[in-house]
Amino acid sequence: MYLKNLTVLGFKSFADKTSLNFQPGITAIVGPNGCGKSNVADAIRWVLGEQSARALRGGEMADVIFNGTDGRKPLGMAEVSLTIGDVDAEHLKAAGIEMTFNEVTITRRIFRDGGSEYFINKVPCRLRDIQQFFMGTGMGKTSYSIMAQGHITQIIQSKPEDRRMVFEEAAGITKFKAQKKESLRKLEHTDQNLLRVEDLIREVKRQIGSLQRQAGKARRYKQVAMELQHLDTQLARHQFDTLQGEISARTQEGERLRAEMEDLSQTVLRTEDELLQLRQRLSDLDAQISGAQQQGLELKAQSERHEHRIQFNEERLRELEAQNTKAFRDITESEERIGFARTELVNVTQRLADSQQKLEALRTELSAKQQAVQTVERELIARQEELRRAQTEAFNSSQQLSRVRNEINALDLQKQGNVVRLEKLSSEKIQLEEERTRLDSRLTEFAANVETEKLNVVAQRGTVEERQKRLREIQVEINQVSQELDTVLRAQAGAKSRLNVLEQLQGSHEGFSAGAQAALKQSKLALGTLADRIRVPDQYIVAVENALGHHLQLVLTEQPEAAQQIFADLTANKKGRANIGCLGLKNPTFAPAEAAADAPGESALKVIEADESVDYLINGLLGNTRIVADLAAATAAWQQTNGAYNFATLNGDLLNRQGVYTGGSLNGAANVKAPSSILGRKNQITGLKAEVEQAQAQADEISRKKGTLQSEQTALQASLHQAQSDLRAQEVAIASREGEFRALKSSLQNLHNRIDTVVYEIQSLAAQEQEGNAKRDVLATRIADLEASEKTVTARVGELGGVIDSLRQQRDAALTALNDTKVATATEEQLVRSFAGQKAPLENRIRELEQLIQTRRNEIGAFAQRKTQAEGEIADSRHQIERLQHEREQVSLRVTELGVQKTAQEGEIQLREEGLREQRKQLGELQSRRSAVDIELTQKTMQVQNLRQRIQEKYSLNLDDIRSECITITFADEGAPKVETISPEEMANRGMATNWDQVAEQVATLQKKLDDMGPVNHASIEEYEEAESRHAFLTKQHEDLLQAKAQLLEVINKINTQTQAMFAETFAKIRENFRAMFVEIFGGGKADLVLVDENDLLESGVEIVAKPPGKQLQSISLLSGGEQTMTAVALLFSIYQVKPSPFCVLDELDAPLDESNINRFIRILQRFLEHSQFVIITHNKRTIGIADVLYGVTMQEHGVSKLVSVKFHKQDEPAAERASAKPLVPPAAVPDVEIQENAPHKREETLEIVMAK
Repeated sequence: MYLKNLTVLGFKSFADKTSLNFQPGITAIVGPNGCGKSNVADAIRWVLGEQSARALRGGEMADVIFNGTDGRKPLGMAEVSLTIGDVDAEHLKAAGIEMTFNEVTITRRIFRDGGSEYFINKVPCRLRDIQQFFMGTGMGKTSYSIMAQGHITQIIQSKPEDRRMVFEEAAGITKFKAQKKESLRKLEHTDQNLLRVEDLIREVKRQIGSLQRQAGKARRYKQVAMELQHLDTQLARHQFDTLQGEISARTQEGERLRAEMEDLSQTVLRTEDELLQLRQRLSDLDAQISGAQQQGLELKAQSERHEHRIQFNEERLRELEAQNTKAFRDITESEERIGFARTELVNVTQRLADSQQKLEALRTELSAKQQAVQTVERELIARQEELRRAQTEAFNSSQQLSRVRNEINALDLQKQGNVVRLEKLSSEKIQLEEERTRLDSRLTEFAANVETEKLNVVAQRGTVEERQKRLREIQVEINQVSQELDTVLRAQAGAKSRLNVLEQLQGSHEGFSAGAQAALKQSKLALGTLADRIRVPDQYIVAVENALGHHLQLVLTEQPEAAQQIFADLTANKKGRANIGCLGLKNPTFAPAEAAADAPGESALKVIEADESVDYLINGLLGNTRIVADLAAATAAWQQTNGAYNFATLNGDLLNRQGVYTGGSLNGAANVKAPSSILGRKNQITGLKAEVEQAQAQADEISRKKGTLQSEQTALQASLHQAQSDLRAQEVAIASREGEFRALKSSLQNLHNRIDTVVYEIQSLAAQEQEGNAKRDVLATRIADLEASEKTVTARVGELGGVIDSLRQQRDAALTALNDTKVATATEEQLVRSFAGQKAPLENRIRELEQLIQTRRNEIGAFAQRKTQAEGEIADSRHQIERLQHEREQVSLRVTELGVQKTAQEGEIQLREEGLREQRKQLGELQSRRSAVDIELTQKTMQVQNLRQRIQEKYSLNLDDIRSECITITFADEGAPKVETISPEEMANRGMATNWDQVAEQVATLQKKLDDMGPVNHASIEEYEEAESRHAFLTKQHEDLLQAKAQLLEVINKINTQTQAMFAETFAKIRENFRAMFVEIFGGGKADLVLVDENDLLESGVEIVAKPPGKQLQSISLLSGGEQTMTAVALLFSIYQVKPSPFCVLDELDAPLDESNINRFIRILQRFLEHSQFVIITHNKRTIGIADVLYGVTMQEHGVSKLVSVKFHKQDEPAAERASAKPLVPPAAVPDVEIQENAPHKREETLEIVMAK
């Protein structure tokens, strides 16, 4: 396979999408420093799965995204795609990738939010898939195929263990080591699973024994519960039917009361309607009264409006009379003004005609005088032009003279200013030199202070780091203590759980007979059991329990009467039978049995620790019992003593004095840890209590230790925070001081610059003074010439001035006469316009006055009409006032009549309201009776609902769906009552009926029986079955895990064997190649590769021993940079001889090499071109010279890398052949590069470089 294409977008400095097409052979990438060449190698390394940002010369992975420039915004994503051609399908299959492509494109993307994506041929994949694809090929991100800038010597300088990775990659065992690592991880996981499964199997076994007893109890409970459910539901159905009948009766009574209430309600409604009509009529009367009163008010308001109308019209008449008088007066005045205006109009017309005749004569005279003025004006203009030229010449001479004089004055002023400036500069120079001295001393002081503060910061930082280290140690200790505390608490919780179960079993007397349990629960006369008052070591529990037998369950009482009462209760309640030991009954002649000194075995009395109150019972029961090891020993002892003793073995087998053997399987009772063992359970409870107390003590001690550590941690954190704050403050102060220091240095530099400037100005002023003196002498000579020329021009100007004055006088006289004529003409024209303007206003004034007279005459006619109208309105209003007064009197009489009718209507309404109150009282009584019936009906309904709810909640049955049955209960002298369900026809034939009181009693009896059973684990049946299934499943899992563990161990052994052989073979070849390659590259010397531990081929590191020619054998780190590089190159190519990588990226590998070593490097490089493809980033011209394809990287835009391709071809090569030519692949026999470079070239063989973007 080989590299075909690399496409980058947004990666580091490659902001735009950029593609590089690779061909077999050598591809060189060149460009100036900082242009982004190494980013190409970083892109290849990154797309192959590099996860270290430091390896990519960054602080974090997001640094590989283009971060923007002054002219571009940052990008949010970086993407690199690497296309590999000629991929072997077998290789893909071995890497676990099912593809049929011979070309694979690996793509990696990263986003600024931290997200990243991987693709193989545009299909999303995992990083692990890419790593697995390249594993063992020598092309991984950390393989020897990619040598980053400055990293070539890492192979030499790294540790032997780290250096081994390169050899493993060359041996192709990387993927095997990954498989081994995965197998070891799975093996560890399998071991952990085995431990968990074994713990679970033990726990499940322990649970099965307890669940078996609980399941039996649950089955008994279930049977009683089913019988109880049948009777209870039938009783509830009977009660339900009874309540339904009562509800029906109450419903009928409620319907009857409802009918009576409806009749009475109708009567009340009719009465209310009649009363409503009466009230409506009363309201109508009130409305009529109010209407009549309102009508009277309206009539009064109309009368007042007519009176106001009369007053208004009288006022209008007075106003009309005044306006009429004024109109007559205006008519008289207007007629007089018209007469005056007409007289004045005649005068203005006559004067206008006279002025027009006089204006014509003046205009003729004005034309003649204008001709005379123009003649004089032309002569004057000619003379003035001549004078202007003379004056211009004089002005120029005067101006030049003034300019020269000004230059002389300026030189004098400049000289004076230079003297003053020189004095100031000298003074300023002295001041600046003094300031420079002060700044020098201050800078020295600042530097000393800053250095002292830096030392303090270093010491403070050391203190902070020590505290941080202690904090980390404390955190580790806290974590360890927390783990210990969790372990102790889990153990304590497990012990408490087992203790609670055992105490619950002991409290419920699990393992006792039903009669013994009933006696202990129901009777207050019982003092406990014999088992409660004795204690036996664990090794003797089985023997003692079997020796005592049922006597272990003895119920103890004080007096015989108590025993009789307990038996009576057991008989009455049919609870079974029990053994009772009466402590008050003792045989006074009883003597404890004494065994012979040579009696075999051990006395049972010696191993039992009993309370004093039961010593008598224990002596009587076990006085003649001996404990031996096994049944054979018991038989031998019985024969020895002729049956004088009872014998019990440690396994629970018995042999009594009559020679009767008792033995066999004990169903788990042989285990003293089993919950069914009464004495073993008692010992376990004691042991577990001690264990819980011990765990609690340990937990308290660990908690105190943890609290101490946390207190120390808190104090350290507080002091660390303060120290860090102080450190930051000191660092800020140092930064401020450094800023001041830099400012002082800048000020000092500015002072130096200013002093240099002052010195330069002083020198410039001296030069200016010399130049000014020479220039003043030249200007003085020129002034004399200009003054003579000025006198001549001034005389010519005076002569022309006299001529022009004479002409101006003639022009002024002509202009005066012309102006007089113009004034007279303008005066006449003004009079004509004035008379014409006066004529039009006079005519308009006459017309306006005539219109005013006509308007006032029209107004006089309108005044008469309005006066007549006002007088008519006054008469009409007076007539209306009389009519309205009469109507008001009629309205007052109607209001009085309506008031009488209202009083009668109110009396009728009061009588009807009294009848309505009586009817409502009767309706309230009916409603009270109806409410009582409804309440009773609600109560019955609630009882029905409660029955439904109780049956639903208790049995999850719908009471309505339960069919009523006929039940008979037959009580026998012994045993439980017999409950029988028969059909209604059979019940009728027998002449019987269900005795529901007996059913209720049986329900109560069954319920009490369930209550007496105590707590029941209803899920124990399913739990027992699940536990059995789980035990079988876990056993199968345990077997599978053991088989998997064996298989993993076999795989690991195979991997170790294969990798050991592959590594040994590859190492031997590389070692041999390295020895020869080193001698060839260095021209002598010797080198070798040595395993640190030859007995451990799987993990041993690799040491490099090198001795360049003429030097003693020394450490590899003492070699020069070039020697280290060439040694690394020798090792790299030695590896390539054994396992050549399909491609190799070398980033400035030749940078530390001189000319001779470059030639050796190139010569060796050319040997591998048939097997590998090389991408070389370089600045060396010899390395560039052997390249087949050349790419240049530039930064035309600041911060953005661009690609420039360079193609090599011979000058006389046809263009068609250039397009179709394959990349150059040097033949096997290549001439020496150094000789070829130094030999002269023919012109036709020189290469032409064609650059194209």
